[in-house]
Amino acid sequence: MIGGPEDGQGGALRPGRQEAKGRGCLGWPRGGAALSSQILHWPQQLHLFISGLGPCPTAMTDTPVEESLLQIIRSYHQYAAREGDVETLSLEELRALLMDNVPRFMESLVRGRGQGRRKLYFVSELFRAADKDKDNQICFDEFLYVLGRLLRDYHLQYHRQLCARYCAQHGLY
Repeated sequence: MIGGPEDGQGGALRPGRQEAKGRGCLGWPRGGAALSSQILHWPQQLHLFISGLGPCPTAMTDTPVEESLLQIIRSYHQYAAREGDVETLSLEELRALLMDNVPRFMESLVRGRGQGRRKLYFVSELFRAADKDKDNQICFDEFLYVLGRLLRDYHLQYHRQLCARYCAQHGLY
């Protein structure tokens, strides 16, 4: 999807889509011809690789961490393309991304009282905290805040599991 004059992604605008104008997160140009002329002058092979549609342009294989990072980027763009601006996530798109991609974490939010409300509240508050420019959309740079919060919570859970195993092995419970 190399940039083009129609939608900044090489194709005609889809019905219901609006071309993003102005500046996005951290002053980067958003959408349309401005985006395609300033950013998307990459070789088509590289773009196809990043979007998951083609082979890597080099002979090297990805490490597990590199593949995980690329999968996060692919997921972000897959969900961002569902409605509105194709370069940002709405609250509903973020909620769907989290429910589909980190279901165990999301289910851990509903244990106990107020089950469904706690999950909805968490995602809404996470969205509000990540939306630094308060435009009711999360660009990729703001999405990094969401990832940071998820990683921190997963890291804490990792340590809890290690401690529980150690205590169980040594009869400390």
